[in-house]
Amino acid sequence: MGLKGIIAIGLCLLAHTVFGQDTCNYSISGKVLDVDTDTPLPFVEVRVKDTQKATITNIDGEFSITGLCSPNNTILCSCVGYCDTTCRAYHEHGKTHNVYLKTKVTELNSVVISAGKNRERGTVSIAQLTLDNKDLDLATTPTLASSLSQIQGVSFTSVGSNVQLPVIHGLYGNRILILNNGMKHGFQNWGSDHAPEIDISSANKITLVKGAAGVRFGPEALGGAIIVENNPLYLNEPFFLNLGAGYQTNGRGFNSSLSLGQGFEKFSYYLGGSWVKIGDRNTPDYVLTNSGKREQSFNTGLRYNWKKIDTKIIYSYVRQNLAVLRSSIASSGSSLVQAINSDKPNFIRPFSYDINQPNQQLEHHFGKAEISYWYTDEARLTLKVAEQINNRQEYDVRRNADLPIIDLSLFTNDVQLEWKHPKWIGLDGLIGVQWFTQNNYNNPGTGTTPFIPNYKTARYSVFITESLTQKKNTYELGVRLDNEYNSVIGRETNQDIFRDEFSFINLTGSVGYVREVSDAVTYRTNIGSSWRTPFMAELYSFGQHGFKSLYGLLRYHTDHEGNLRTNKVVELASSEISPEKGYKWLNEWEYTKEKTTVSITAYLNYIQNFIFSRPVAIIGTIRGPMPVFIFDQADALFAGSDITWRHNLHKRVEGKLGASLLWSKNIKKDESLINQPPFSIDYKLTYRQHTKGIIKGLTFALKPSYTFRQYLAPRAIHPQDIINGTEEIGVDSEIFDFKDAPEGYFLLNASGGFSIGSFQFNLDIQNALNTRYRDYLNEMRYFADELGFNIAFSINYKLNNKLK
Repeated sequence: MGLKGIIAIGLCLLAHTVFGQDTCNYSISGKVLDVDTDTPLPFVEVRVKDTQKATITNIDGEFSITGLCSPNNTILCSCVGYCDTTCRAYHEHGKTHNVYLKTKVTELNSVVISAGKNRERGTVSIAQLTLDNKDLDLATTPTLASSLSQIQGVSFTSVGSNVQLPVIHGLYGNRILILNNGMKHGFQNWGSDHAPEIDISSANKITLVKGAAGVRFGPEALGGAIIVENNPLYLNEPFFLNLGAGYQTNGRGFNSSLSLGQGFEKFSYYLGGSWVKIGDRNTPDYVLTNSGKREQSFNTGLRYNWKKIDTKIIYSYVRQNLAVLRSSIASSGSSLVQAINSDKPNFIRPFSYDINQPNQQLEHHFGKAEISYWYTDEARLTLKVAEQINNRQEYDVRRNADLPIIDLSLFTNDVQLEWKHPKWIGLDGLIGVQWFTQNNYNNPGTGTTPFIPNYKTARYSVFITESLTQKKNTYELGVRLDNEYNSVIGRETNQDIFRDEFSFINLTGSVGYVREVSDAVTYRTNIGSSWRTPFMAELYSFGQHGFKSLYGLLRYHTDHEGNLRTNKVVELASSEISPEKGYKWLNEWEYTKEKTTVSITAYLNYIQNFIFSRPVAIIGTIRGPMPVFIFDQADALFAGSDITWRHNLHKRVEGKLGASLLWSKNIKKDESLINQPPFSIDYKLTYRQHTKGIIKGLTFALKPSYTFRQYLAPRAIHPQDIINGTEEIGVDSEIFDFKDAPEGYFLLNASGGFSIGSFQFNLDIQNALNTRYRDYLNEMRYFADELGFNIAFSINYKLNNKLK
């Protein structure tokens, strides 16, 4: 697919560096950079309008044109993958200026996954990929996790069809840092049943960093980082208006979206919003009662540029009401056994749009202000300030069902100051400081002991990342120091108040190397250390959460007979709990030549004090028997590989083969870890025809995939064996599960789309063969099958005013 070139959005001043007596002795020199990353752009064609003078930028993006007869010239820039650029250049002795260019996005009917050539500083040597869907209106209503699962090495863990979290190389939750417009997304990021409240339809670009990126982004990036970027607020952009509407058969769901914006010489803006309504989903054989979804979102941004100062203000709001499968709630020991052992749920009702208990009601406010001062063309100071408010209410099937069982408000403040310094002895880098705080409060009125306590977290950080490029070699080094303080106040089971305070100081680092082996082969390797403090839910979880009871590391102990006790809170200082420390070695080979692209990623990740939840018992409660899970620690080892092979079979047909393999182990006890992604393989065959009569951008894709059974899953101990005493288990028992890992399954998906004039039409078909299966990483696999056949259709109208 050919992308044509570069549109300028930024400074277009080029200086003459040569004086002469001759009227044709003027010259122009400068540097061409990517507007988003400041990366030099090689092989850009630079021409002087109305002359025969032209040149190509070198490997560092530099160019020079001599023998010009006028001190004032118009420069034309062109490059594959960018939009064409026109700017004025004038003579200014002894100084060169930069030309900033932006990538061009071609409207497609499927998400484009491309290697991230323009990478965040501090992550150049780490494997990463980008989902670029700025002008893409998806037919379905995907989550962040399901969108990223198209990338090899990424899957998602879920609780039903509404709550999904991305999994990168076996790690998820608060080991994957989610950056929302450059700031950590502040939400209740614990367990597998809390998904980030991000409107994926408003995202302009999503970048996935697969390696340990804690040096650049913070402690939670132990397993990787996900960077979500909204509208970039380009200047000098024509007015645009996008309207979208869609329908899906499974769940009889409706969705709509709107976005508009414009960029002037010094000012730009955008507005956007979306609405989603989905009813009960269905498997191939039955309705999943209470599995609907409601979502509303709004986002806006403003930008103002004055000389060397650039300011941005961004605000977004997301509101969700997410149903949780009703059949996951049991009323007796026999009903729990039946629910887990049965092929069908115990609770099935006719289709409905109603959302009843159990369910989650969420609100997320995000506000950010950013100001950058470019004191030279290559150096800047950037100040970012963000505040977020996250409100969460969870409802359960109980006597006071109208009262939430969990009612939390989380306030997040983040201040970052970054200095992108000018090059010094060849070093190109970024130095930054960060002040980050979170305050979590339990709102009164639940009638229960708070699941997690009130707490305050304050973290002060400083980091530096530097890279050095010498011909075909790039060296990268990063160091980060974090100082974190926590204050906790909660209640014991007898409602007595407990308090605790603790702090951690840690130094992390990473070393990376990139080698351009040849024009076709690139090799990159990175060794990074990272750390993560235990999250409050991992320390203090207490009681019912969803279909299970869950206890944190400090909320349980064993008595002298080895029995589990939850009647007191242990102080952190008197426990053996330590922060997680990870060491990941990642290698990536890329081969690109003519019609073929091959990417192979291999990694090894050792994590000390790895925190995970596992089953430990079944206990009786007022609402009935519940599976009991506890948090535990282990020394874990993860090893695996991702392979992607892409080949142009024909000028209009492309094939892509992908495979992901992961091996993991609790090496302290030599046992398998629970809830790890199984081996999977997929193939995607895509046909594209850019123009056929009035139809443009015709695309059709067929994607078969096979997910194997997780043969590394721990052994299963069925609930009836625990209830009747056949199996005796305790805190020190080996890791087990309540149900065997499901069998492997084959899925067939298809998609297509085209545009006519300003209208774009998309069609997605999911589970085309209506396969009955269960996903090992879905906690609802204990009770129900996955979704059946679904057709999703969308229509989008795009108005783009070509006059600037």
